[in-house]
Amino acid sequence: MISTRRAVLLGIGASLTAPALARARVPNTRSLSLHNARTDDRFDGVYYADGLYEPEAMAALDRLLRDHRADEVTVMDVRLYDLFSRLQETLDKTDPLRITSGYRTRATNDALRKRTRWAAKNSLHIEGMAADFKLPGVSGRTLSRAAKGLKMGGVGTYRGASFIHVDVGDVRNWTR
Repeated sequence: MISTRRAVLLGIGASLTAPALARARVPNTRSLSLHNARTDDRFDGVYYADGLYEPEAMAALDRLLRDHRADEVTVMDVRLYDLFSRLQETLDKTDPLRITSGYRTRATNDALRKRTRWAAKNSLHIEGMAADFKLPGVSGRTLSRAAKGLKMGGVGTYRGASFIHVDVGDVRNWTR
């Protein structure tokens, strides 16, 4: 009798927790969903498992964040991918972050500086440590607050812009 009651209770408990388990992340993995708005490249999957960054996933992500103007790829700082993953987890969003700018060559950054006041002379984009992005359906203000709360680097917002900037440099924030 006790074993039957235990089985029923365990069954009820399992059925109540099943939806939560379906949404739970697999332990020791990190995943991302990104879409490059300029090139239409996409990544949706695991990039880190069992203590290791997955080489194929890293190559795909680095290519996704390439300087699309120069078609040049660099090895991005993995902390940026970790920041993106944590941000999606914090916001409880599986929709892809829409990347508008990732890596920039010095030449691309200099050209942007001539066209806009937002590009910094020694931008962390040049170092593969920064990206600009938006998440459709989520305000820049909400994205900014969530990113600041992570305390994983810099967060920049720009008046009139639909994107935010994040980097894995010093923890700081600004509005321009």
